[in-house]
Amino acid sequence: MYNSMFDREVALRLEKENNSFVSCRTLSIRARDINMNRKSREINPDSIPSEPNPSASAMIDVAEHKISLSD
Repeated sequence: MYNSMFDREVALRLEKENNSFVSCRTLSIRARDINMNRKSREINPDSIPSEPNPSASAMIDVAEHKISLSD
């Protein structure tokens, strides 16, 4: 797993995308889903400082091929 949305592999994966709008929309939806999931589990963001924020988690998911930006 990547530790940060600034890891080289995350940036390289995002640079390969052709459609910026689709990429942004997919990342936004994924970040929203992660945020809703964490809220449903009632996790206090301050209690898990090592876990990336939802936006960073979405970018990391792209780099790990958990989600596709082209769909």
